[in-house]
Amino acid sequence: MKFAARPARLSGIAPVLLLLSLGCGNDDGDDDGGGGGGGTRPPPSNFMPTTEPLNLSSTGTVNLFAELAGKTQEEVDQKVTTAVNRFFGIGTGEPNELIVEMGYRCYYELPQDPSMAFIWAADSNDIRSEGMSYGMMIAVQAGLREQFDRLWKFSKTYLQYPADSEIGAWRHYFKWQGTVAADPGNPANWTVTYGPTTVPAPDGDEYFAAALLLAHQRWGSEGEVNYLEDGRAIASAMLHNQPSDMGRFPIIHDTQNMVTFVPFGNSHNFSDPSYHLPAFYDLYARDGAPEDADAWRSAAEVSRAYLVTSSHPTTGLHPDYASFTGVPNAGGAGQEHDKFRYDAWRVVMNMAMDYAWFEQDERMRAQVERYHVFFAPQLTDSNVMAALFDLDGGNPGGGGSTALTATLAAGSLASGQPDRARFVNALWNVGQQQGQFRYYQEGVYLLGLLHVAGKFSHTFD
Repeated sequence: MKFAARPARLSGIAPVLLLLSLGCGNDDGDDDGGGGGGGTRPPPSNFMPTTEPLNLSSTGTVNLFAELAGKTQEEVDQKVTTAVNRFFGIGTGEPNELIVEMGYRCYYELPQDPSMAFIWAADSNDIRSEGMSYGMMIAVQAGLREQFDRLWKFSKTYLQYPADSEIGAWRHYFKWQGTVAADPGNPANWTVTYGPTTVPAPDGDEYFAAALLLAHQRWGSEGEVNYLEDGRAIASAMLHNQPSDMGRFPIIHDTQNMVTFVPFGNSHNFSDPSYHLPAFYDLYARDGAPEDADAWRSAAEVSRAYLVTSSHPTTGLHPDYASFTGVPNAGGAGQEHDKFRYDAWRVVMNMAMDYAWFEQDERMRAQVERYHVFFAPQLTDSNVMAALFDLDGGNPGGGGSTALTATLAAGSLASGQPDRARFVNALWNVGQQQGQFRYYQEGVYLLGLLHVAGKFSHTFD
């Protein structure tokens, strides 16, 4: 799946159609991280990060690399530091230039204003709320406050609908996609473009709110950025924004009490299982506005039930999209989002995070174990052999995937399957994504890596 023909600027219904056709996730691998052909591998000597350790959290998930793969804490810290530094371009020698074909770097600062930065999708030449919020989550878990603040300033400046927006249903939400390009007459000035009515993609908004609340936990809100206030505003808006004209709606459906696929038009009337993040909802209940706590706990329970009903009863696989009752939804004529595809790779990690962080709901353990039983025959010592399936397990395709290998390893936080160590070892061995298709594969890989390394915290000392 390639994205060479994406339009540069979208508004109105066009972004919804694009989301329906593609989903939020990208896909293809390259010669280092997975299947699908991608960029050229750069010379390793040019892209080796500094070895100075990051201020990584250590009060989160269990260090499965130590527990199941026999790695030392020093080895784990070094692996995570290297991976994170590559993504942010810290000490790697990768320039602050938008290079498609090579490199690991996804984080870039605006040359005319380095106080703002963004996560760039090289394959589609755009910036997405998903990637911006993933970058912030990785930054807070790794203790990278400067990078976090620069990403957040860019997001507030260009992506976020303001509190007084004329589009009342989307106040505090985020435009899902925009572009950046160098000015031909002035290469040191990059032009950022977002459509005035570009729709939100709710998974980005969910990650923004969670990352900000965790930033308050880690750094406090007494500095230039009030993380707590900003995070609470987003979480409350997801619950309390009211529908407005032109078919615009809040992110949490008012009668279904669950996240919608896109809060616009008919896309408001179904969901995406990978958007269901009950661990985050419990975080919002704990650290968000006190008056919203019960509502978020209720939403978490609804999502846990939905993660069961939207799965295949035998394989446990989830579709990209599904109705509110869990029936797979193709997403339109000629689409295949009723199958296990790119968005759905994230579901096993979401369920495992929920189990590890707060709830230890046995339904989540059982669902994760179905994934492990299904994927065990598909697993090599360093990747999966196929990443795309019909929900019953038929029609395997897509080749390997760094991202899926990572989310399956994160599943070992909940799984009790005897071969769960195989998934952890595969994550240790898989090559970090680089090249043209690095954005989604590498971003999801880093989230999974942090989970498995015991570096994905909901509380900071």
